[in-house]
Amino acid sequence: MKYSFILALCAAVALLPACRNNNSTPAVAELKQEEPGGAAAVTATQALVLPDNDAEQAPSLPISQKIIKNAVLRFSTSDFEACKKRIADTVKKYGGYIASEKQENTNMQWRNEVAIKVPAAAFEQCVESLTGGASRVDEKSITSTDVTEEYVDLDARMKARLAVEQRYVQILQQAKNVKEILEVEAQLKSIREEIESAKGRLQYMDHHVAYSNISLEYYQTFANSDPQSPGFLQRSWLSFKDGWNGLLSFALGILSAWPLIVGIVFIFIFIKKRIGRWKSRRTPTNVNQ
Repeated sequence: MKYSFILALCAAVALLPACRNNNSTPAVAELKQEEPGGAAAVTATQALVLPDNDAEQAPSLPISQKIIKNAVLRFSTSDFEACKKRIADTVKKYGGYIASEKQENTNMQWRNEVAIKVPAAAFEQCVESLTGGASRVDEKSITSTDVTEEYVDLDARMKARLAVEQRYVQILQQAKNVKEILEVEAQLKSIREEIESAKGRLQYMDHHVAYSNISLEYYQTFANSDPQSPGFLQRSWLSFKDGWNGLLSFALGILSAWPLIVGIVFIFIFIKKRIGRWKSRRTPTNVNQ
């Protein structure tokens, strides 16, 4: 029985390279070759290998074409705030969302960078709507990446690994001691990590196929003046605040320098007293003369 279990474990290990190559038939054929204890080997293989006829008869479901769409847009606008609102309304209209946004304002230019996710079915319409109100379009780039082949290949690999996982589970049920259990669990852990990695990659591609990416940058340039330049009253108030803040800073500076000020006062008093004593000593001498 132990010998049969070991042969069964070897059979499952032999299936792994076959799964990675998307072809399990050679591995199954190798398992059925004559080996010492051939009867036991065939019995273990039959317990592990799923019927080939069922696999051949099961029709594979067609996978729709997987295309990831991306757009890069850059344009200028004459009304920054109105453009910002129009973009938000457009994205909402087509069922998308803003993934990230970065706005920078300077004296001469306001600029905003926006990363947009929009359903693939509305991608072209959304792009046209976003650039429709632009004063001047500086850049408009659209790319499409077909990932169908990669998706189908990865999906097939994951299904093959799932089949191997089930075989390892069957082997685990046949384990008779701790050593055999640990060996099978180690193989199960490895194969399940590969399955999770494949699932994560498939989910990533599904999301990027379902939602197209739009990298948008728009800006407004001001010729000579700062659009946020304050008026006379506001500048007067700012000047008053600056003067008051300057006075407070001066007072705080004096307070922070009080040890130095006290030292200077003591030195001044000391010198003044010394001079007064010196004068008082010289005055009687001058009178006697």
